[in-house]
Amino acid sequence: MNCAFCPHHKCYTSGQNCTRLTHEEISEYYTDEDKKMMRASSATESRNYLKMTRLEESVFFAKEMGVKKVGIAFCIGLANEAHFCAQYFKNEGLDVQSVCCKVCSVDKDLLELEKIKPGQREAMCNPKVQARLLNEGGTELNFIVGLCVGHDMLFTMESKAPVSSIITKDRVLANNPAGAVYSRYWRRKLGILEEGTV
Repeated sequence: MNCAFCPHHKCYTSGQNCTRLTHEEISEYYTDEDKKMMRASSATESRNYLKMTRLEESVFFAKEMGVKKVGIAFCIGLANEAHFCAQYFKNEGLDVQSVCCKVCSVDKDLLELEKIKPGQREAMCNPKVQARLLNEGGTELNFIVGLCVGHDMLFTMESKAPVSSIITKDRVLANNPAGAVYSRYWRRKLGILEEGTV
């Protein structure tokens, strides 16, 4: 599949199926729990389209799923943002557990990791332990606030609960990674500027 380079996206506009999968096969692919999540996601989209922020949608989705306890795995660089996300979740009646990436304060030397400032103590990010602690806390959904590329993957793989992101970290673009493709200056720098664009 190479959908990102499709010129028409007729799967969306006119029902074109570019795969060999039948609709019956697709229906069987989703478990009952998957279908519950799909219904909650569809309700979140259809009832709140262009009305709610992602943070608000996350709470709406959790309530549609009947979830009471959620977890937040956050980057120390977004501790303030994580605080406000957790406070909003609490205000909306959810039980919130949160774990910072630097939990356990393990020096990077333990896993022989590259440091930003070699020779100095530097606590490593600890995504697998973040997930473990939220697993032990019995969270039903987990949300990522700014974990590093790679650490977010490790966290997601280790989490027993489904995972979504509220904030995706981008240290250069004020945590707006889509800015790299919205801005023609960045598209030029990245070598993806459309031909003929000034």
